[in-house]
Amino acid sequence: PQWAPKPRQRRPVASAERVAGPRPEAPSPRAMPSPPCCAGEMASDETSRREEEGFLAADAAAVPPRPRAGQKPGRAGAAVACGVLAACTVALHWQITRPPAKVSTSSLAVVGLAEKLSSASDMGRCGWSEEHMDFQGTDIAHLSNISDAGTCCAQCQENPRCRVWMYGEKEGNSDFTDGGDRVCTLRFVDPSSKFVDKKPRWGVVSGLPFDWVRHNSLFCFALMQPRGYERELIALQHRKRWSLFDCDEYQVVSNESMQLAPGLRTVAITSDLKCEKGGEFGTALNNDIFALVWKQVIDGGRYKYNDWTVKVDPDCAFFPQRLRVAVAFHPDTYHGIYLNNCKFGLHGPLEILSGAAMDIWSAGYERCRLHFNEVCSGPCLWGEDMFFDQCMLKVLQVHRSDDWNLLSEPHCDNPGWEKCSDHKVAFHPFKTTSKYEECVAAADYGSLPLVA
Repeated sequence: PQWAPKPRQRRPVASAERVAGPRPEAPSPRAMPSPPCCAGEMASDETSRREEEGFLAADAAAVPPRPRAGQKPGRAGAAVACGVLAACTVALHWQITRPPAKVSTSSLAVVGLAEKLSSASDMGRCGWSEEHMDFQGTDIAHLSNISDAGTCCAQCQENPRCRVWMYGEKEGNSDFTDGGDRVCTLRFVDPSSKFVDKKPRWGVVSGLPFDWVRHNSLFCFALMQPRGYERELIALQHRKRWSLFDCDEYQVVSNESMQLAPGLRTVAITSDLKCEKGGEFGTALNNDIFALVWKQVIDGGRYKYNDWTVKVDPDCAFFPQRLRVAVAFHPDTYHGIYLNNCKFGLHGPLEILSGAAMDIWSAGYERCRLHFNEVCSGPCLWGEDMFFDQCMLKVLQVHRSDDWNLLSEPHCDNPGWEKCSDHKVAFHPFKTTSKYEECVAAADYGSLPLVA
């Protein structure tokens, strides 16, 4: 980064103190350049690069020599194995933004580690990583012949139960176990754990699939048709890191298991994803389909690690950074809270519920189904959004909070929704990639309004 300090005489202090240094004033919001996202995309100008290389080289020189065979690394080796935070910078979204992720002060210090991680094309989407450190958890899988640490992280991202991973570098250990050569170990960590338990261990790289401990963190998911415009939209959003892929964690559900990108595999449900239209409003009667989707999301449990859960349609131009500001005005309660996005009642392109509400919803779905089957003398002719709204409000008695800044769409009587220019959190629908990109550009890529 441009403000990285120059090499200076070393003294025995904590790595965080070595790295921090004074930061200059942030440039004005609209002058802020797009930050590099990972170790392989650091500062591009020559001066910054030379300063960075000099600082890293000075820090790498302090790493103790590798112990001989059979000899365990000493405390000094564990203490300074990774000393400089040089992989990622935090984007400033104009004047208001989400708090930065909690990053270990020993993350990605040695140039060699940065090179290893940047070799995987999707490594920039991973949480922080550390070399010669073993992140603790319950083993759920050992994967052999994994080419690099970035691929190991991608494997962890694809498994909803995986919260930490460890990759064994090539050290002459052919055992098919954690720490073995090119063995990727996936581990589960209890949702109540907010910090990583780690121990020094030579010859391994450990990391997180996504960053932990973010205020108002978002878990976002979408249901995607396996073919057609929805898949094209999801591919565009993933490539650009838009919509649900700008959330803290994300998941795509379909009726086929497909590898869409490194670290992104769809979770499959058993359904043809077809439904009729009907009912009072002539809407898609898709409640049975989304019952399977919600069950898959709940069983996966990834939502438990985040403050808010968001269901978003693929054709919805959604800006998570705006939502993080909006949910700050709707604090969670013991009885949970979900957000109503339309004066006519909740509309399905964007559904937002708190952590407590998600727990109540997951435990009370069957109760709602039985209740409304009795009221309607059989399945009610409702779409998923109507069922969800009536269930949460009238049966489970979760607090519904109105917020008309969440969604702009024609069915909610929002004139000019297609212009995407009124700083709403989401706009719907845009069923071609060209129209979707035009909306995102017109919304200034989700920027927040400047406050005078």
